[in-house]
Amino acid sequence: MFEEVVEKILKSLEGNLIAASYPKFSGVGYRAHKIDAKNFHQIRKSHADKKIAFVDGGNAEIIGSAGFSLNLIRVCYAVYQGSKKISANKFEILAFVQAVNQDNEIFYKTTFFETKNPIGLEEISFSSFDHTLMLGVNRAEISSVANALRRFAELRLAKLVADRKIADVIVLDGNLQSTLTNENSYLNQLYESCIESNVILSALSKTTSLFTDNGNLLSVVLGSISKLPLWLYHPIVEISNTNHRAEIFFAKFHHKSRHIFRFEILNMQKMLAEDTVNILANHCVDPIFIGYPYGLVEADRIARISNQEKESLKTMFLVKLRNKNIEKYLSSVNAHEILDRISF
Repeated sequence: MFEEVVEKILKSLEGNLIAASYPKFSGVGYRAHKIDAKNFHQIRKSHADKKIAFVDGGNAEIIGSAGFSLNLIRVCYAVYQGSKKISANKFEILAFVQAVNQDNEIFYKTTFFETKNPIGLEEISFSSFDHTLMLGVNRAEISSVANALRRFAELRLAKLVADRKIADVIVLDGNLQSTLTNENSYLNQLYESCIESNVILSALSKTTSLFTDNGNLLSVVLGSISKLPLWLYHPIVEISNTNHRAEIFFAKFHHKSRHIFRFEILNMQKMLAEDTVNILANHCVDPIFIGYPYGLVEADRIARISNQEKESLKTMFLVKLRNKNIEKYLSSVNAHEILDRISF
């Protein structure tokens, strides 16, 4: 039975690869190009002496309930020149999100607290029915706000890198598409800063869910077509959506890599994409994650908040709040934790 299931799955997937014709984009402002083998371009590694700033972030909820959430948000950049890391810096924010009544509706209001090395974000409120935070039809969980704040902090840090001309190229973890309320404001400020400072702005996605018109992953389809050892694929789509001022590429950065990544660059800088990819390929040779820029691995490591660190902060705050009658708020969400601890 299992062999039959496996055979059917493989046959179905291989059939999808053959039938694919166009990338499939949702929303307005996207005109996809037909998938064509002639759109593969050889990556030729470049040893240009440019400084590249890799930007990433992490966040963790320290304490929270259905009505409030205290989060540590950490963002960092790691700057490389050639194969050498020449600088790195991290910035932290303590963000307190609280449910409040605003115009007879529930909003999630944020307050930021100063840390040792802060990066400024404007205080902001999200509707609890903000569709960019919701999953399904119910109110967004208050803890989901932290992910949006982390994204805003990453964009603000990238702007700082551009303003101070810390690097010639910025590589964000993710993409250049605005999908969150108020995100476009942060992105537009970043675009203006990069253009004024003559800094190349790009982004690389670790994962991509971009499909073809027959439901297969575009990255898998492209990987099955290409005959080149390492390559850049373009054009994919013409974008006129004002929330996505980017040019999209797909790239395989190392001949031994099993991963194909979505690469984006600010649309006004698309003529610099090939040179940028050629430089990035030199950063994708570390066996720890072959085919992926090591600078993003390092930025992820610096920005990541460990469980040990999270639990230490949680203990510290709970001790401070021990006599402040906080338990009645925490009990609204800790039922799952109790069940998780029960052994059968």
